[in-house]
Amino acid sequence: MKKGWLIPLTLVMIVGVMGFGLTGEEAHKVQKISRKAVRTSNHGCEVMIMNPLREEAYSEVARTVKTYYRQIGADTEFIKSYDNIRVYTKKGRYTGSYIVFAKYEMQIKDIYTRVPGLGTLYVEKNRTSGRYEIISNPEMPDLKEYMAVLGSHEDVKQLLAEADQEYKTAVNSDALLKEALLDLKNAYES
Repeated sequence: MKKGWLIPLTLVMIVGVMGFGLTGEEAHKVQKISRKAVRTSNHGCEVMIMNPLREEAYSEVARTVKTYYRQIGADTEFIKSYDNIRVYTKKGRYTGSYIVFAKYEMQIKDIYTRVPGLGTLYVEKNRTSGRYEIISNPEMPDLKEYMAVLGSHEDVKQLLAEADQEYKTAVNSDALLKEALLDLKNAYES
């Protein structure tokens, strides 16, 4: 009888050891997965009522965007400065991300009239440093789709219409500005 129990007991032990080895591998895989960046969705972010356009609501995001535009002004040969920067935000698809609409007045060198403008940026919190960063080319295949959804929100449409009207008014009020903008356009296109 002892022999009859020995074989099944040995098989149980072998299967148990193999199972334990697989469990160890699986635990290692889980550790690898948990180290990868996991993104948490902002639920309701596509609905205007749940994700309204907010002006200067997130101070760290606003500071990052204003620094970005001021740096561009300092580094560009034709532009003297970006002033009166107002930061409007909508939550991005994921926690810690924002779609930013930056309204500004651009001062072109040697032109008196400022050019009103509106830039759109993607801002995300860096998981390592904890600082907000402007992501020039976000690796999100669904970002264009999400931007189209936000563009259909009435509050964004209103902001875009205001910016467009302010731009047209400024350009139509100053012939030198109109010429300078045409020169800038030609310089960037060539």
